[in-house]
Amino acid sequence: MAIADLPSPAVESQKQPQAKIRRYLTENVRDDALLESELLLLSFATGIQDAAAWPDYTCFASNQTGNTLFLAIGAAGLADNAYSFTNIGMSLGAFIAGGLVMGQLGNYFGVRKRFWLLLSNLIQTLMVYAAAAIRYHTPLNREGPVALTVIFLLAFSSGGQVAMGRGLKITEITTAMATAAYVDAVVDPRFLAWKNRPRNRRVLFLILLTAGCFVGAFAQKGVDSTFPITLCGIGKSIVTVAFMFNKSVD
Repeated sequence: MAIADLPSPAVESQKQPQAKIRRYLTENVRDDALLESELLLLSFATGIQDAAAWPDYTCFASNQTGNTLFLAIGAAGLADNAYSFTNIGMSLGAFIAGGLVMGQLGNYFGVRKRFWLLLSNLIQTLMVYAAAAIRYHTPLNREGPVALTVIFLLAFSSGGQVAMGRGLKITEITTAMATAAYVDAVVDPRFLAWKNRPRNRRVLFLILLTAGCFVGAFAQKGVDSTFPITLCGIGKSIVTVAFMFNKSVD
């Protein structure tokens, strides 16, 4: 090889930072206290979001156990117009679609890859902000195309969030479903043990999810749903930035 064909020091110096960034983004993040805290903050944001969705649209964006029950009651003609059958169906369908699309993409890219956690959470966060913007700039319509768009954005985002959380294999922090966490916590044979990380995770998850529900409910009452949905987006934004600082698996 001729000397002229060798890469110059300047070119090599440019490639080194790019290689470091690429390597950093493709690392698998470690299961540690920071990752737990991020999932707990997402759980808090989920509680805020669901407390905002139900008063406006009579459906949950994340709690699909409740939506499934209401769907069956509505199909049987027992709802007596207490809630919107269409909204329930949209939320359930969008949640499943979000879990399917984001979950399968996570499987393809790597569920613990830093860049995937950043990208997945960024998409979810932007969808939440889009829902807040629509709610802010349009009159409240409990049914119709605008309502269905807001529900779709929130529910799809929630499905993607739960799929992301489940992919991380921290099963005690689902970020959305409380029923199993309540039962798993109280049946734990080491429930009273001084050191019990799974119990601590479940209890903290339940506390943060419940706290988020209360914050969302009072924010909804004090202002309107734009405020709690925006708060949810802020919480998810913090987590998105925080993913940059997770330690990698050695």
